[in-house]
Amino acid sequence: MEILGLIYCLAFFVYFPIAGISSILLARRIKDYGHQAVNPLIKSFWLLFTMIMIFISSAFLICYLFLVITHHHSILGSLFLILPVILFFPIPIILEINCYRAASALNKGSEHVLPESLRNLTQKIQALGWISLGTPLILFVPVLIFAPVAIAASLSIVISFVLFAILFLGFTIIASLLRIAFVNKKANESELLWLLTVCVEKNIPLATELDTYSKTLSGKYREKIQQLSSFLHSGFSLTEALSATPGLVPQSTIVAARIGEKSNSLGIALRDAAVQTMKNLKQLSDRSNIANLILYLSIVVSIQFLITGFIMYWIIPKFKKIFLDFGIELPSLTLSLMDTSDFVISYFYLLLPFCSLPFIMLFLMYFGNYYGWFNLRIPFITEWFPRLNTPHCLRQIAQSVSVEAHPLLALETVSEFHRWSDVRVRTHLINNQINQGENIWVALRQNKVINSAEASLCATAEKMGNLPYVLRTLADTIEQRRARKLRYLTEIIKPVLISLLGIFVGLFVIAIFMPLIKILRDLI
Repeated sequence: MEILGLIYCLAFFVYFPIAGISSILLARRIKDYGHQAVNPLIKSFWLLFTMIMIFISSAFLICYLFLVITHHHSILGSLFLILPVILFFPIPIILEINCYRAASALNKGSEHVLPESLRNLTQKIQALGWISLGTPLILFVPVLIFAPVAIAASLSIVISFVLFAILFLGFTIIASLLRIAFVNKKANESELLWLLTVCVEKNIPLATELDTYSKTLSGKYREKIQQLSSFLHSGFSLTEALSATPGLVPQSTIVAARIGEKSNSLGIALRDAAVQTMKNLKQLSDRSNIANLILYLSIVVSIQFLITGFIMYWIIPKFKKIFLDFGIELPSLTLSLMDTSDFVISYFYLLLPFCSLPFIMLFLMYFGNYYGWFNLRIPFITEWFPRLNTPHCLRQIAQSVSVEAHPLLALETVSEFHRWSDVRVRTHLINNQINQGENIWVALRQNKVINSAEASLCATAEKMGNLPYVLRTLADTIEQRRARKLRYLTEIIKPVLISLLGIFVGLFVIAIFMPLIKILRDLI
């Protein structure tokens, strides 16, 4: 089975980064230069390369499964060996299939601008590419965590626990610093929006005021404010300048500002965005529950695995020798524990990818919280959950209606400026339906932006003349409902996890002490 470990390490630390880097390069090439006038030789090379990578992925998968099947293991052991393949190996296979589809779509059509379908595909390729590249790098974290277990034979348990504690203390400090940076970034966004709001409402030159404001700042944030000011000095509109300097304000604010520019209500749009940002800043404790939960789970489970790994590696073999020397018949639960211990120690490297999952999730969670989920291009999540953008969409429609503009103005702006490609596609379909005479609420319901009850409520509010208020209240209600569900989820998972760990520890202790109790009885 040493070949199994060799194939696994080779695929994880060599093949995954190659697949990730090549796909990222292909996606950037398509985004930067379009899909027209591509050299046919280069296109043929990309097609051939993706086919070779797909073949290698399939070969790795087949070899892995063949080695598992040809060695006699229990059902649980075979599942333990196959599960990493099921969990990780589909990533490069799906990635290379998407790369093949993107390369095949080059040099087709008469437009240089990428069609929306190809833009969406390149975003998927980039996301999967970074996942394929980053997973082996994050894998070094659990390797460091399990290092004390590996050297426990030569070092005392105290030193092992000290190393583990230092590692997790450093990780917790980093997570706390990221949390502080996240809150500070949101505070800067709110401060900038209020500054822009006051300047627009009082007819104060934006560029001059931003130059003065930048003098009170430092670091990269000051450089970004100065860059925004230089774009405004060059004649850019506010939305064009904010789009050219991403990260200063949420993407939904740029869409709202664009609606305000088109409807001559920029001050109102900025004030609404500033108020909403302040409200979001006060609700950060609710939104961070998932990140805190994952941090809590990763720490608790990792400590549990550390202790269990030490017992399996150092204690159980000695217990096994003692029991066999006494020649007593061991209980089935103890035999199962010993067999499992031998199996885990023999294939400990297969546990490492599983241990990297909490760290990957934590990294993604803090990364998304810092930059803002609506500022990232995350095609997988947005395709699976079409209602993620519903609160922003309702507020943007309310903004248009409140200044006596047609709701189509907001939808057209969303289809042009939104960062999520599937939202742009869905909004474009809604615009076409409305232009063909379809009711706006029916079109939104058919495209799963709102449900039937919300569509009826909006139609009634439109007849009663209080549509902007109802739309904003409905958007707040949807966000509050999501926050409650996240809170319920975090409160349920914690006791469930502790109970499962308690059951696991109980079975572990019973399996170890049952033979000892039997020996004591025989001696008495």
